[in-house]
Amino acid sequence: MDDLVLRIIIFAIVGLVSGFISGLFGIGGSTVRLPIFIYLLPWVGIGQSVLMHVASATSMALVIPSAITATRKQYALGNLDVGFYKTWVIGLFIGVALGAILLPHGSTEILQTLFAVYILLVGFYIAFGRGRFSSRSEPPSDGKRIGIASFVGLVAALTGTSGGTLTTPILSTCGLALEKAIAIASATGLVTGSIATIGGILSGWHAPDRPSYSLGYVDLVIFVVMMPTVMISAPWGVSVGEKFSETTLQRTYAALLILVGLDLLRRLAF
Repeated sequence: MDDLVLRIIIFAIVGLVSGFISGLFGIGGSTVRLPIFIYLLPWVGIGQSVLMHVASATSMALVIPSAITATRKQYALGNLDVGFYKTWVIGLFIGVALGAILLPHGSTEILQTLFAVYILLVGFYIAFGRGRFSSRSEPPSDGKRIGIASFVGLVAALTGTSGGTLTTPILSTCGLALEKAIAIASATGLVTGSIATIGGILSGWHAPDRPSYSLGYVDLVIFVVMMPTVMISAPWGVSVGEKFSETTLQRTYAALLILVGLDLLRRLAF
């Protein structure tokens, strides 16, 4: 079978699976896509030297469509604090730009370690920490807001995730109302995804071993194939998720993240 046809078939299936899981657990999907990319990209000829670079950049490109939809919905509901967000964007830009500069200089092993540790921390937070770090303090001032957003943007760029998973607990702990924190988290992916995608294209433009049919580190075949399949299957996951309790879904998602994180670290160690 032609390599291009095989790649299309594989990642159409991946899109259906990741979209279903995203809908099932009510998440953006980058924490699901990255492990799948790490496991499967070597099977379609992506070299180890650029494995995480291609996985991260392509994942960030896939963040953009869902972030646009989520941001429009949050704005329509009146949950998006535009004044807060304008300052937040400045910090995100600084952090993601720094991450985009650092990304080409990090080895696949370093980047994979960062991602594995990140999803482990997220998994443990969901399992044991959610709801235990509430705060009644005032929302952060402009300077602190930029600093926090810079950190979120840097982590997002280096892990290939939207930053939304990190944004919601941080802002709710800092005193922002939960619905507003979720709205900012949704809109965070719009900025991190766009800037990181541009950075991935530019930094990988002349990179050796990058895949065919790519723009820099962004694999266009995967992007084009997965975008519609994710949108098709996500509602299926939402429908199935409604049959389970929130506690069951949270515990299952946390266990999945912890197991995948531990397995990625095991692969690096051995």
